[in-house]
Amino acid sequence: MNKDDLLKYIQVFVQDLEQKGCFRAEWLKEALFKVPRHLFIEQYYEMQGVKRVILVDANHPTDEQLKVIYSDRGLMIRELPNHSAASQPSLVLGMLEDLKVEAGKKVLEIGTGSGWNAGILAFGIGDDRLVYSIDIQPDLIESARAHLRAAGFTRVNLVAGDGGYGWAEEAPFDRIIITVGSPDIPPSWCEQLASGGILLVPLKTGGIGDPVLRLQRHNGRLEGEFTQWSGFQTLQGNFWSGSEDLLEPPWDSLIDKLLSQVPKKFTLPEPMDINCLFFLRLKGERFQALLDYERKIGWHPTIFNYETESIFVTSREALIQVYGDVAAAERLVLGLKEWIALGRPRFTDYSVEIVDVDFSSSRANEWIDKRPYTTLKLSLEK
Repeated sequence: MNKDDLLKYIQVFVQDLEQKGCFRAEWLKEALFKVPRHLFIEQYYEMQGVKRVILVDANHPTDEQLKVIYSDRGLMIRELPNHSAASQPSLVLGMLEDLKVEAGKKVLEIGTGSGWNAGILAFGIGDDRLVYSIDIQPDLIESARAHLRAAGFTRVNLVAGDGGYGWAEEAPFDRIIITVGSPDIPPSWCEQLASGGILLVPLKTGGIGDPVLRLQRHNGRLEGEFTQWSGFQTLQGNFWSGSEDLLEPPWDSLIDKLLSQVPKKFTLPEPMDINCLFFLRLKGERFQALLDYERKIGWHPTIFNYETESIFVTSREALIQVYGDVAAAERLVLGLKEWIALGRPRFTDYSVEIVDVDFSSSRANEWIDKRPYTTLKLSLEK
């Protein structure tokens, strides 16, 4: 492969990401040249039309393959049941900026995947011996090892295992980054974070997405904020929980029954957006996104409240259609009005802290999110 031709693809790639504002940290731009993405993609699935697998020869990639690899696209690189994806580059860069990568810091990554993220981390830290990465799939670890070696990073520490347990033998870590959507924050991640360290985790939130949570340890406390929205495959292993994942059976028959009804329409004060849905979750609503019912419903953001057995079809207009419990819809409208009265807070406006499991609060503008292993306190400063 001609190096000059490859350079042209990377330059276009960098220019596209630069136009999207992806380089708040200047070192990341250089990393894209020093850690070529095509060295980490052995295959990917072309999902348009008939799904097919595209095999990539790193020494002789085709022009079409290079166009795909050096674009701002997430790529499925393994199918179910042992699925894996190479995340969208703009999201990768955004999370690395959120992580505040610094030279000489020791980093643990949960979710090795192709190894590209570990390679960029090794470049940013300046010492690949300080990068530790875990994946639950042993074959992915071996592939990532070969990819990293081809890119010149021969000393990255890789191991196959359940990332929910972290890497206790090598703790503490200055940075811990989770590159899968996690329904919880396992205790080991908190325990293995050094004083002043940063934990970055896409926190699965009831089917409405995976807001990226950044926590920093100060005086024994873990505090922080959400930084950006994301969507990831779910953490596998002993800390997996379907309660925060996309909808799965046994709800299908109930959903079909609900959708056979004539919906009731509710007029809203204004359209309901993702920030409002995030607030409603803090108020106790539990949603799942209905992603596979477009033929029956039409392409509209649709949520299923499995506790009240109700479906809400939203739209760009100030209107929802309700299948099921009318009282649940009325509660939704009241929640929307409360969110408006608070000033329409965005999900990034909340301060977040990990608190004891028995923590409770009656303070205004403070909410508790209890998960199996972690209790989060979210608050709005007035």
